Amino acid sequence: MPEQPARHTLVWLAAQADWQADLPAQEARLAAWFARGWPAVVARRAADDPDPRLRLGVPLPPGEGKQRLALRAPLLDITRQQAPPTLAELIAAPGLAHPPAWAPALQALDAIAPARVFGAFAWQALTGLAYVHAGSDIDLLWRVHSPEVANRLVTRLHAWEVRFGRRVDGELLLASGAAVNWREYAGTTRQVLLKCSDGASLAPREALFDAAGVPA
Repeated sequence: MPEQPARHTLVWLAAQADWQADLPAQEARLAAWFARGWPAVVARRAADDPDPRLRLGVPLPPGEGKQRLALRAPLLDITRQQAPPTLAELIAAPGLAHPPAWAPALQALDAIAPARVFGAFAWQALTGLAYVHAGSDIDLLWRVHSPEVANRLVTRLHAWEVRFGRRVDGELLLASGAAVNWREYAGTTRQVLLKCSDGASLAPREALFDAAGVPA
């Protein structure tokens, strides 16, 4: 049995995949989406979910109401999977992967630390559909392995937002495989919400970088 992909992984399904929409009314739109050769994204599942199939999502663009279509598919029906695109790849992408006005801000953001892109910017680059608008945030994933790296990163992200008047959202990916929202990490609460593929849980802030990792 193949290993279950992590959250945010992009997956392409076989043409005859036995997927099922959470809402039957959305099946026709999902079928048209997959017929274009576009992927779905791995979503978080509840820890007590008895269904062994992957939980997947397809976020539609603002022109379709920003609907988030949810579905399930057998792991064996995945024909291809890959991590979200890097910020450097998005910056270098031809065409309309991002509005030209964002170019200086994106280049400065990429200089802070390597990151992967999910959300509107990633889906516009993947599909060519219009996801990004003037007020869009950019959603990023950063790998961090120590509190020193994490603290330096969040300080620079706050400075980037002040400088460019834009908003960056996203998660810090820990060595344990769990992730924490960067704004929550930058706060002062004693506990933070950790997310992984099979659930979420609160964990003490001071335990995030324990050598043994933190179960999520």
